[in-house]
Amino acid sequence: MGITANCMMLNLNEDAKKSENFKIEVNPDNWRNPNYRGFTMFSKKIKLQAILELAQGLPPSYINKKYGIKGSATIYEWKRHFNQFGVESFQDKQTKTYFDYSFKMKVIKWRFNQRASYPETAKQFKIKHPAVIWQWEKAFKEGRLNIDQRRSKLMSNKDVEKKSKEQLEEENRVLRVRVAYLEKLHALAQKKKDLQTKKKRK
Repeated sequence: MGITANCMMLNLNEDAKKSENFKIEVNPDNWRNPNYRGFTMFSKKIKLQAILELAQGLPPSYINKKYGIKGSATIYEWKRHFNQFGVESFQDKQTKTYFDYSFKMKVIKWRFNQRASYPETAKQFKIKHPAVIWQWEKAFKEGRLNIDQRRSKLMSNKDVEKKSKEQLEEENRVLRVRVAYLEKLHALAQKKKDLQTKKKRK
């Protein structure tokens, strides 16, 4: 077992001591909540146990089958969360983190310019769930990622007047980024199509 695995096991064992009743029963009904937005949500105990077993060298396929985990990347995503955010990232209680419009745009622009993956982008901006970035991009491409309404409700008339010009400038920037983004997607799709055509001709 390597140094990284040993360090992870030590951290996990310390976190396990802090948690009550860390040892779990092999009972799927106690592991997860299947009613959260259509996704199976695993408890903190299960996630920590799965990461621990992965660090001990058990095959991911065995761990997935044991705990009913779908998707081979899930355990590694939990491991990334643990390494970056610690045990607090596995809180059973669902809390919603608020991200404003400017932050979302910053993330989208960075991923586009760096050509980074969703996990890489999530790590860069300390976002726990990479899928959230995908949702922002989807909303952006469809024109649904609007300037945040929560902030506008708190603004006075003077603030609104002052922000109107800035808002127009921001909207223009958004349009430019959106056009560039869609052009890039189109170019990639065309390149893929051309490659497939060449393969068929051979």
